[in-house]
Amino acid sequence: MTYRRYILILTMLVTLGLSSVAQAQRGPASVFVEPVAEREFAVRVEALGTLEPNEVVDLTLNTADRVQSLYFDDGQRVRKGKTLLSLAQREQIALTEAAEANADEARQQLERIARLAERNAVSQAELDEANRDLNAANAQLRAVQSRQKDRVLVAPFDGVLGFRQVSVGSFIRAGDVVARLIDDSEMNLEFSVPSTFLRSLKPGTKVSARTDDLPDMTFEGAIATIDNAIDPVTRSVRVRATLPNPDRVLMSGMFMEIVLTANPRQNLAIPEEAIQPVGPKTFVFKVDETTGQLTAKRVEVKVGALEKGYLEVLSGLSTGDRVITEGIIRVRDGGEIKIEDISMLKPSQEGQMRNTASGSNPGMSSTSQRP
Repeated sequence: MTYRRYILILTMLVTLGLSSVAQAQRGPASVFVEPVAEREFAVRVEALGTLEPNEVVDLTLNTADRVQSLYFDDGQRVRKGKTLLSLAQREQIALTEAAEANADEARQQLERIARLAERNAVSQAELDEANRDLNAANAQLRAVQSRQKDRVLVAPFDGVLGFRQVSVGSFIRAGDVVARLIDDSEMNLEFSVPSTFLRSLKPGTKVSARTDDLPDMTFEGAIATIDNAIDPVTRSVRVRATLPNPDRVLMSGMFMEIVLTANPRQNLAIPEEAIQPVGPKTFVFKVDETTGQLTAKRVEVKVGALEKGYLEVLSGLSTGDRVITEGIIRVRDGGEIKIEDISMLKPSQEGQMRNTASGSNPGMSSTSQRP
């Protein structure tokens, strides 16, 4: 009998509990809602890369001799065409003068023979030979002048020079590096991106970069080129972006953190907490007023990217729809709901002041009495 009484009492308690739960669920469910509105979405890719200059060249000469003059200092900024170095020129100047003299003599000889040819005093063969001699002399002069130019080093583009590797009086051989010239008016930023993002990348896509070397600065640029092959080991593709460098603060070799923003778009969005996943499908509860009462309607939606707590809606909702974000646990499809004001979750300023005044020292009354 004792065992049967125990079972009977337990059954009654369970029945009363379920009854109380059912009673609590009667009536509209209090919920918070948010309207469906458009927000900006984009594909965000983070990567690491290294800066390289726009142009870089090791300055060399293609002839060997002793350095006669230097016209630059370490770290100097130079313009295109500026003379940087010259080798000993005495022998070359003499060769140039000799070639100029031969060309002048050949020109004068042609003029004399041309005057005689006008009076038929010389043959046409002699006139042709004089023309050939002049052409040969001019060609020899151009060759000597070209070799003389090779003994002078000029800047091929605007840029900044590195440390010089030679001194006045030192002997240099053909191919010896004099200095390195870098064009840092804009910098190339190379980095790798997973091949899964390849369709989202194209020249002109914006990138944002920062470096620990300049912690308070952010640099904006754009993709210039994308490599023509995917690395079979890392399954990534090399990307090169350009960063303007008008203040010349970026330097070659800097390690950069890159954020790439691709495929920007405006689309409908809902809060992440409104989503109710069921297997492979995704549902939300939206407010339905077609029956004259506020009810919850369960609808299937397709979602895309997640951006700052909001999910992109690809289908299932329209602009102006309201979705339930809080109180979903008591909501059922077609059930009546009561929309609460979201401001009730925020503490009022008067309540804060009242609590502060009453809770500053609860042991004391509003008036003080002397003993």
